[in-house]
Amino acid sequence: MLMFILFLLGIIIGSFLNVCIYRIPLTKSIVTPASFCPNCEAPVKPIHNLPIVSYLMLGGKCAKCGDAISSRYPIVEMLTGLMAVTSFLQFGLTIYGGIVFTLVCLLIVISCIDIDHFIIPDRMLIIGFFLWALFIGVNFSLENLREAFIGSGLFAGFLYTSRGLGKLLFKKEALGLGDVKLAIVLGAFLGWEMTIVSLYAAFLMAAIYSIAGLMNKKVSFGQMLPFGPFLAMGSVISIFFGEEILTLFMKWIV
Repeated sequence: MLMFILFLLGIIIGSFLNVCIYRIPLTKSIVTPASFCPNCEAPVKPIHNLPIVSYLMLGGKCAKCGDAISSRYPIVEMLTGLMAVTSFLQFGLTIYGGIVFTLVCLLIVISCIDIDHFIIPDRMLIIGFFLWALFIGVNFSLENLREAFIGSGLFAGFLYTSRGLGKLLFKKEALGLGDVKLAIVLGAFLGWEMTIVSLYAAFLMAAIYSIAGLMNKKVSFGQMLPFGPFLAMGSVISIFFGEEILTLFMKWIV
């Protein structure tokens, strides 16, 4: 029952994340006006604003104009609900669990905005920094502070170096500066060991996606891809499974 309640809470939060994803890049208020159709701008009735359920009821179309509603809306809601449950199962109803879930929500918003606009808004990174400040305040120790600085330096330094090498080799920007700034925040949360896991996972997933895209001709050689989502996924993997991955890796090399 508790997990079901957390899932419901998660999909409601996911509905709000969809509002943030659409409005933040357009510098619109995330509070007012109430939800509306991006095509006809008709207000969405409360009965048509239920997470996941309304999308299925309406067949993925606006009740007013019949324009198609992106499937991303229910996907984000479902993903947020599942992450709420996963955070609880992994960390329990703890402050740390709440911080992790909030970070995941932030990464969902950042990823979708990066996919749509190839930008990572600074205001989202500022929220991430304050979230880290809360984390370090709750778990303060000189060791944690040291891990945060090393993790940030390693994560951001590696991406900044990759950005420079990519520009040198391809004569154009290979990584955005927003990715480097995101790495500063993520590295502070992860520490240096989990940063290595995150980097490995991010570049591996980006490589698999690129190769698959080239093979089915959905990605062209030299095409710019948003890297924020891969950084986000790599970091989430390291948060939830990093210790197990490191243990398996150490067993493999020994």
